[in-house]
Amino acid sequence: MAQSLWDAAADLIKVTETHPFLVAMVDGTLSQDSFRYYAIQDALFLTDFASCLNLLAAKMNMEMSDDDISTKEASIHRVKDLAVGIEEAEKELHRSFFSTWDIDASNATSMPNTLLYTSYMLRVVSTRPYAEGLAVLLPCFWVYMHIGNCMLQLRKELDSKPTSEQQQQRPAQFDAWIDMYSGEEFEAEVKDYIAIVDRAAVGADEESLGKMKEHFRMCCQLEYMFWTQASELMGWPDFQE
Repeated sequence: MAQSLWDAAADLIKVTETHPFLVAMVDGTLSQDSFRYYAIQDALFLTDFASCLNLLAAKMNMEMSDDDISTKEASIHRVKDLAVGIEEAEKELHRSFFSTWDIDASNATSMPNTLLYTSYMLRVVSTRPYAEGLAVLLPCFWVYMHIGNCMLQLRKELDSKPTSEQQQQRPAQFDAWIDMYSGEEFEAEVKDYIAIVDRAAVGADEESLGKMKEHFRMCCQLEYMFWTQASELMGWPDFQE
């Protein structure tokens, strides 16, 4: 079951709940530079993530058993729908940020941890069985929903107290991000994806389930590193002498 993947990375997820980048987003102390950096990198990430979902759907079509053809077709259709949703909802949020900031991100390039994360996902989805592909993409859904809910709760706690100057200055973009990933629409997408992973995990042997846990845990680490990268405004080294 998908829950066994979550349990295998519970320690990493617990640490992620209080990542300084995320806490600072809620209390309003995160710098605009860090958030803009994050939004640009996340937009690049989501492009590759949507590609991974479409590759995964094609692999599911080839590898899933035809014993229950209606479930197979429904699962493939839902994965394709999720890829479309990324373009229509999640990336639209980022485009709204860029419009507000008058940023042209068309020539943006992936920074080190972005490339590390997307390359890992693309490799697994492209070269490993579809069940492993499902697992490698799961953290971006499940961890984001969990973190969104944690941030929503923290926002409620902070906003229930006498308003501080920092809370007053929390930009609307931060709240929009929290609202999206703690929202009912995103939760429904995540639950649908978890259900697909559940079905794959039930039919997996011990070796396959072990690889699924390995990929899930690795991507939980990469999620954490993605936010750290934004906190530090990480760039590529200067290779000039």
